[in-house]
Amino acid sequence: MLRILACFAGLTLVSLPHSPKNYTPVREARMFQLANRFLDSLNEPLKQKAQYAFNSDERLNWHYVPIKRNGVPMKDLSEVQQKAAQDLLRSGLSVRGLEKVTQIRELENVLKEIEKGSGPTRDPDLYFVTIFGQPSEKGSWGWRWEGHHMSLNWTVLNGKVIASSPQFLGTNPGEVRSGPLKGRRVLAKEEDLGYDMIHSLTDEQKLDERATGHPTHSHSGVRCSAEPSNSP
Repeated sequence: MLRILACFAGLTLVSLPHSPKNYTPVREARMFQLANRFLDSLNEPLKQKAQYAFNSDERLNWHYVPIKRNGVPMKDLSEVQQKAAQDLLRSGLSVRGLEKVTQIRELENVLKEIEKGSGPTRDPDLYFVTIFGQPSEKGSWGWRWEGHHMSLNWTVLNGKVIASSPQFLGTNPGEVRSGPLKGRRVLAKEEDLGYDMIHSLTDEQKLDERATGHPTHSHSGVRCSAEPSNSP
């Protein structure tokens, strides 16, 4: 059994939008077709950037902070290629999940306005698509959609999604305080539930969790983990 610890600092939050049981055979069948359609839309230089061997170390190289990434970014794609990438993303998310992903990307423009060039590059098209292996109905392959405050990963074996993790969604700002998007809280429900959980802990439980030494988000100070527990 997993013991999930959600710790909040700044305005970042972990969200697990769905699990493999949400997938249907139809969606899984379309996933490999759409992945191949995306790859077929790319010229050779872009395809070399987008595709890795399934057993490549790059498949484990996932992050949610604004760093230099491998894969092919949306900003390098034509309108047709972007549509192919978006169609693939739709095959892996619910309608609500896709809405959250879109709104998180839009927050990059909010950060760009707030920071006025003082922070990392903020660009809603600086999100990367990476394919691992050759998408097919047989064998193993996977893919990743990733950028700032977002890392979505899928692994497929013989036409069935066997893992849709790691999955991370975060927001910054957690609540937009001004401008056209004022009041937006993309992960409001998840954040509120997380705080409710924290507030439900006894003082002893809070001390126990704080002593576990979780890694710290390099920008916001958020600490998040999922650990094995001795509890049944």
